[in-house]
Amino acid sequence: MSGKYVNDYRQDLRLFRTTPKKVLLVVGLLAAIALPYLIQIQWTPPFGFPWKAWAKAINLALIWSIGAAAFNLLLGYTGQISTAHAAFLILGALTGAVLGEASAGLGWSFWLVLPLGGVVGAVIGALVGLPALRVRGLYLFMATLAVHFAAILGFKMYQVAQVGFTGVRYFPPEVPSFLHWLPFVTPDANGQFLIQGDFRWYFVLVPITLGCLLFMVNVLRSAEGRAFVAIRDNDVAASLLGINVARTKLLAFAVSSAMVTISGVLLSFFVTARSDESWSIEIILDVAIMTVVGGFSTIVGGVFGAFFFFMTPVLFNWIRDLPLFDRFTFIDTYGSQIDLAIFGVAIVLVLVFKPEGLAGVWEDTKRYFRTWPFRY
Repeated sequence: MSGKYVNDYRQDLRLFRTTPKKVLLVVGLLAAIALPYLIQIQWTPPFGFPWKAWAKAINLALIWSIGAAAFNLLLGYTGQISTAHAAFLILGALTGAVLGEASAGLGWSFWLVLPLGGVVGAVIGALVGLPALRVRGLYLFMATLAVHFAAILGFKMYQVAQVGFTGVRYFPPEVPSFLHWLPFVTPDANGQFLIQGDFRWYFVLVPITLGCLLFMVNVLRSAEGRAFVAIRDNDVAASLLGINVARTKLLAFAVSSAMVTISGVLLSFFVTARSDESWSIEIILDVAIMTVVGGFSTIVGGVFGAFFFFMTPVLFNWIRDLPLFDRFTFIDTYGSQIDLAIFGVAIVLVLVFKPEGLAGVWEDTKRYFRTWPFRY
């Protein structure tokens, strides 16, 4: 193997097959470990920069990275236009509420409920994908939109029956006692180590998010993943090549739905409370923004899009309070509308100048350093 070129099929299958990629992986992992400690440093940043506010934004971005990448897997790679994304977030919240340690749950461990949520999501996702075998485009869009409203109704019926109109509360997960020997696990005074607060949640969300993303990447690198792309390009041609189109579409729905349901479980326990009003139709628009800005038809695009979506408002909230901008009262009065306008401008700029999104910018950056100084 020389540089980025390989002469061995087994080497070609590796995700990190070159030395620069391995070095980048190690540096990235070290930076990820150091990040929460840096955020906790007691210091006053210049101009009141919201250093502490990044913690919650990063955790939310990690959770939504799973859902955005799963949405990209279904829409970007398979070409299935589904608006049932929020429905599977609701399914994850409902799974955690019924089975997990919640105000009306069975009290099962979070660590058991989380994978069960993926199984439930895969099964329901395959059922939701059945209309994709007969319809496509706008008709599939409308068929899956009905699933969203059905999921809201189901959650509201459960909420009213169990806890009334106050919403479902989710209790902090606990690290099992047989893991208390780990150096970074220090039980509290009552002998428990509860996952609460942005610092502890970060170290739970990072490995789960990486695991889900690597799972989706490996699915796309398999024969089934190549079949996804073939169906997106032309399902008739794909069937002539021997691909089972019906099975592949249902598999795409199952995998995507499982990942979104897992993110729904994580989101509910992280936020600690959910109600029927938490699941507006705007969620689908939010995920679409993450997908377009981050990069279409790429898993890493979902990650970039999620971090852009949650960290940009924090940055602009800080900018609005700077001495130069605080003179303009309309900026503070219409802050949320301005944020939406910024997202709209970002989408237009991406579509016009960089259709590959932030993932394309990342690839261009890597290509620049890979070929430097021989660029012309």
